[in-house]
Amino acid sequence: MSQKDAGSERVKLDEILKSLFTVSGKVLINMLNSLFKENYAIEATEVSFGSNEFVDDEYNILRGDFFLKLGDADKSGHYHIEIQTLNDDSMVIRMLEYGISKAKEIAKGPGDQEETAFYIPKQLVIFIEQNPSIKDELRLRLIFPDGQEVKYRVPVMKYWEYGKEEILEQRLYPLLPLQVFKLRYQMEKIKLRKTHTEQELWELIEKAKQVVEEMANEAARLCKDGEIDGGDLHTMLLANEELFRYLNSRYCNDEKLNEEVLSMTRTLYDPIVAEKAKQEGKREGKLEAARSALLKGFSLEDIAEITGLPLETLQKLKAELTN
Repeated sequence: MSQKDAGSERVKLDEILKSLFTVSGKVLINMLNSLFKENYAIEATEVSFGSNEFVDDEYNILRGDFFLKLGDADKSGHYHIEIQTLNDDSMVIRMLEYGISKAKEIAKGPGDQEETAFYIPKQLVIFIEQNPSIKDELRLRLIFPDGQEVKYRVPVMKYWEYGKEEILEQRLYPLLPLQVFKLRYQMEKIKLRKTHTEQELWELIEKAKQVVEEMANEAARLCKDGEIDGGDLHTMLLANEELFRYLNSRYCNDEKLNEEVLSMTRTLYDPIVAEKAKQEGKREGKLEAARSALLKGFSLEDIAEITGLPLETLQKLKAELTN
């Protein structure tokens, strides 16, 4: 593979990984609550993405992955996540640079205080690919001339240790598609072995196809159960499909398998979206009937019995009509 192709491949993979964070607020907040051991209330929390580009004193641009702010009535906080396929010794230094850059952005002025406060976001690095050298946290010591010493620590999520069950249990739903990517470690080991056979790679790509189908079915079930919405499902199925394409093109390059995965994805997605739309249409029809009945003076109890809508919904509808 040429250097240009390798660079293009990295960009494509980076785009796929970042797409996993374009899910709905509810799904994103559940995931962040789990990753950072927080307890933000879904309905009362606002989530926003901050800038991920910073310019240093020498006009170099630092680009991180995800900087988010969560806030509800009781608290707010800044969070930073990096998704990495490989580890290197400079990762902890980059995390510190990212943290300080974001802290400068959100720094509070000194005011009446004698010191300016720097608030480093809560940080996490998600390592996808198996690597025995990766520890439970990144560590760095900051040593100042006067002897002060600060221990800087960044927690690590070793994704390869998480199976489907753990992902579902911890409500890390957007990370489900990454289950198939865990197979890249085995594929790369086989490919680099001089005595490897094509059959070995074919067996793994077939296994990847099975994993993709299993994750797609789980995502479809989550959508039916109301844990994710149709947009979330589309995002997850697309990432699932694109990760398979990535592995297939790198190790086997069988276009027929890509077509089979695409067909499977559409078979799952289309009827679910159609059913969701049908249900939304039914609900809107009930709401319209309820509006008409309210304007005609029917009681809330009678309308609830006729439409099947809960009294709370009808009370809100009545308040909207009388305002």
